[in-house]
Amino acid sequence: MDFIQMLREDNDLSDLLCDVCDVEIFPEFKAPQDESGHLTYNISGKTFARAGSGSEYILLEDGSIGFWGSEGACGRIADNLKEFFEFMINCPYWVDYLEEGEYEDREELEEFAREVFEEHVVNAKDIEFDLPEAQQELANRLGIEKKEEVADILLRFYHCTKREPRFISTYTEDDGSMHSGTGSLFDR
Repeated sequence: MDFIQMLREDNDLSDLLCDVCDVEIFPEFKAPQDESGHLTYNISGKTFARAGSGSEYILLEDGSIGFWGSEGACGRIADNLKEFFEFMINCPYWVDYLEEGEYEDREELEEFAREVFEEHVVNAKDIEFDLPEAQQELANRLGIEKKEEVADILLRFYHCTKREPRFISTYTEDDGSMHSGTGSLFDR
């Protein structure tokens, strides 16, 4: 299933993805952010979406999904598009799940995930948005299972962020000095 094409062809579905997951699909692929020629990546790819912050989701040449954050974070987020959308739908506002210490014990991770999600549900109610209902509709329309327990999805995400080769950005200053990240979104 070509999720990107499906979302490009259905504005209502694309809007729902943006509402639930803060992921805006671009009408066409574009070159990843390069900060006016200062920013390069060790794995080539093409940007297919962005978050409200300006961060980008990049389909890498190996089929995995990379993330470049507007605050400089960079790393792999999913091994393929299906896993990316499964992660986004089941763990909306995923940045809130970047607490590495919570990933040491599966049961603690599940409890942590429940707490994070419940906070998102409360925040959504404040703006009269039913997050679980919208999340289920999005999952149904994309043909992705909405799971009650997300520890397995989070662990898959965690291992993806740590696998080699990592997706790394390098910023080159005007004086030629270079700064690179670690390629793990957990290294903040």
